Amino acid sequence: MPYVFCDPEKCTGCRTCELVCSGVHERVFNPTKSRIRVVRREPAIDIALTCRQCADPPCARACPSGAIRRTRAGVVEVDAARCIGCSLCVEACPFGVISIVGGKATKCDLCGGDPACVKQCMPGALRLMEPGQVAAEKRVATAQALRPRSLLR
Repeated sequence: MPYVFCDPEKCTGCRTCELVCSGVHERVFNPTKSRIRVVRREPAIDIALTCRQCADPPCARACPSGAIRRTRAGVVEVDAARCIGCSLCVEACPFGVISIVGGKATKCDLCGGDPACVKQCMPGALRLMEPGQVAAEKRVATAQALRPRSLLR
């Protein structure tokens, strides 16, 4: 299942993704209501985090009301009508990307397969990617970095 991947080398920390997400989903520009969060790792390193659409989602296992389920399309979603706002999913998420907004759990739903945050990311730091694709790109980057300089000509 794809997820929104952030390249920390391209992320500027502008937080446009948070504003776009809250605008699309909550109809307000309020980063605290966003389903994507920009985290500052060091003074100049920012990374946007969102749901990884886990194969066996801990949030769904922790939900006592069965409000978190995988859709037929494969996206892990919250059924707000079933959510009781207990926050057990927030505690269970290993990435810290589930929030309680308006008394209900909220998380990335991939905007129906066309994430608004990805479309509006000016530096191109966000991409919708499969986990295997992320790993393959990292292998290529590592191989290029390890290649002897004499071969770079």
